[in-house]
Amino acid sequence: MKPQPLTKHLKDSSNPVRQFLKQRFPRTASLTRKANLQLQSEDTINPGFKPKIYDLLATAIGYRIRYSFVITSVDELAESVGAWFFSYYWGDYPSRLHSEKPIKDFFDSLDDTLEAIAPVKQRLKDEQEKLLARYCYVLALFEQLCRDINSYLYSPLLMPRRKQSVDELLGIPTDAEIDDLCAMSWLFYDRYHDRLSLRSVLSPTFKECGVVSESDADLIVGRCLMEIKASIKPKITSLLLWQLAGYLLLDDKDKYKIRSVGIYMARQGKLLQWPIVDFLRQLTGNDVVSLAQLRQEFCMFCQGVRLGRGA
Repeated sequence: MKPQPLTKHLKDSSNPVRQFLKQRFPRTASLTRKANLQLQSEDTINPGFKPKIYDLLATAIGYRIRYSFVITSVDELAESVGAWFFSYYWGDYPSRLHSEKPIKDFFDSLDDTLEAIAPVKQRLKDEQEKLLARYCYVLALFEQLCRDINSYLYSPLLMPRRKQSVDELLGIPTDAEIDDLCAMSWLFYDRYHDRLSLRSVLSPTFKECGVVSESDADLIVGRCLMEIKASIKPKITSLLLWQLAGYLLLDDKDKYKIRSVGIYMARQGKLLQWPIVDFLRQLTGNDVVSLAQLRQEFCMFCQGVRLGRGA
């Protein structure tokens, strides 16, 4: 089996990695039930329109929330979204150098904008927030194109024609989509600005282990591994809990010193958080479960699957 990120494994119900997590963490019902009861009491930011691509807004608000903690260097950001890859889609070979210009211009413009508005630990004013939201939306489109090559068939980056300037790129999202992102951004700041001073790690990367390739989570804040979701109909699922558990097990050397896991529901402004001991105890039904042992077992299993054993 070809190595692929953890989330790819989880999408297939028959995948051996997903089956491993399901078998080791079978008791999800109690935790999901309690979490979903909490979410039912929260108001939801409803966009008032039907997004063409729901996941896109979730990815965009993830970028925006991370900018509240720290500014990722433009070079590092361009690398993480595979900006080098996009020039392939921006024209035929003879004009390749010219076709790369809007991509470089975009990241240069983003760098200048971040320096000017300084979003870290700030509740931005209306126009500043809207502008940053547009950049985050385009970053989400870049990430989508990098992660799913088939999206070039419908991505607004390329359809109905390739965008050729920063203004064209920033003009892709509608005003309604930008207002939606701003509402989620302000809600996060209003409820959790006290966490912006905590030590944070943006897009923590978990190294490859057997059949699971290098995998990225959303962020770590104060040693809490957090995933960001933007569900209009809020619901915590078993799959989401297995995703958190999988990231936790991939950190086999305890590189990030994770001590709790959480899910931030961006449309409800609700952070659901569990200390690792409680999280593992509830999901396994074992009061003395060893994280170190689970990590070792998971890594050995993933290596075995890659070698054709254990699948």
